[in-house]
Amino acid sequence: MIDRFTELIQQLGQYLEMDLHVDHHHACSLKIRDKVQIQLQLDAAQEKLLVASFAIEVPPGKFRENVLKEALKTNALPDPRPAIISYLDRNNRLVLHLMLPLEILNGERLASYFGTFLEQVEAWIKAIEGGQVAPVLIESTVKAPKPFGLKP
Repeated sequence: MIDRFTELIQQLGQYLEMDLHVDHHHACSLKIRDKVQIQLQLDAAQEKLLVASFAIEVPPGKFRENVLKEALKTNALPDPRPAIISYLDRNNRLVLHLMLPLEILNGERLASYFGTFLEQVEAWIKAIEGGQVAPVLIESTVKAPKPFGLKP
């Protein structure tokens, strides 16, 4: 019998058109474009899915301080946030992660969360590699329609 996590990973693989499987640690690790490593695994209670990436090493000094200040600002944004940002001191890495309730997930919904999460990881990597302390937010030029068909 296949467990819920394995089923979810297989469904995600179908949406991403990749052959995904659960390893002997009961996790699934994906390497994307040789730069991004993302791991998926269940929490100890097996109620939430942890999606995490050790995104990029941040060099010590004032630059790191500024990166971490920007990360805190990002974490203060209201939900839904595409990722929570933290810092792992033992390897000087910026870490992005999500905790998603397992009960709301299916392959399609996880693929959507995964895509948004991957964009965030790549944006932080690109920013730091380019000497910026955070990704540049680009506001959409397309105006959202008014609710209920109201005119502007």
